Amino acid sequence: MINDMKKIFAVLFISYLLGNDSDFLSKATLAIKNKKYKEALMLINKAEDSNQKNPDFFRLKALLYEMLGEPDLAKKAWKRCYKFSGNANMKREAKIHIQNLTNN
Repeated sequence: MINDMKKIFAVLFISYLLGNDSDFLSKATLAIKNKKYKEALMLINKAEDSNQKNPDFFRLKALLYEMLGEPDLAKKAWKRCYKFSGNANMKREAKIHIQNLTNN
C-alpha cells in the first residue's frame, strides 16, 4: 500500500510538472487525481504525439502501466525513457525499474 502511495505521489508530481505543457497533460493530471489511470494513459499518448522523444512522457506512462499491472508495457516505456533522457537521475530510475520489472 505504501509503494502504491509513493507511485501515485510520483505520478501526480510528474504530471503536475508536465501539466503546463499541454491541455492533454492537464487533463491527464486530473484523471490521475480521480484515479482514472487508463484515461490518463490515453491522454498522455495524445500528448506524446507532439513530442515522441520526451523522456518525461515515457516516465509517466511507465508509472501508469505499473499501477495498471502491465509490467511488459511499463518496461517498454522505461526503456524509451532511458533512451531519450539526458538526466543521470532519470536514467538511474529507469534502469532500476527495468531491472525490477525483469526480475518479477
